[in-house]
Amino acid sequence: MRTQNNIHVGEFETVLREHIILDWRAAQLPRQMHTYNTHFGTPLGSESGWWDEEKRNKKPVLPHYLRQDIPHKALRSLSCLRLSGHKFQVQIQRYNQGVPYEQIFCDRCTLNTVQDEAHVILDCPDAQLVSLRNQFQHLFEAIPAGSTTRLRDFINQTDAVGVADFADKCLALFDH
Repeated sequence: MRTQNNIHVGEFETVLREHIILDWRAAQLPRQMHTYNTHFGTPLGSESGWWDEEKRNKKPVLPHYLRQDIPHKALRSLSCLRLSGHKFQVQIQRYNQGVPYEQIFCDRCTLNTVQDEAHVILDCPDAQLVSLRNQFQHLFEAIPAGSTTRLRDFINQTDAVGVADFADKCLALFDH
């Protein structure tokens, strides 16, 4: 039932943050939380002071990609990629089969590395993925050389339409 009470945003943010952190910890998903926060999300830090008054007083804005004119299907794919709503082995085996993260190897290559978002988007030598990266070469050239945050740099670049189109085509390769 909806009430007409005003919600104090500062209190709401704090309560929401604490609930999300508690839920993630209860579900024992620290790696998923780390992956989301490191590469895609707004920080949900658990230390006091991580969200100071200056930050709290700024008007919240939607992420850049949600403010762009992106076709619905591509936007949905980009959102799924950012929120781990995909069919990469890291998601399938961890949640359906309970396999530890370190043992979830890519089924598209022989590098014996975890098939996570960074591997699929940036490193996997699978012919289809290499071809897709070549098709969207301009997106990968925009990543600063030697960056330690390559996935974040890729996902958050200004060409959100191109990134969404890439995400759509990339996730389609895993829909089988």
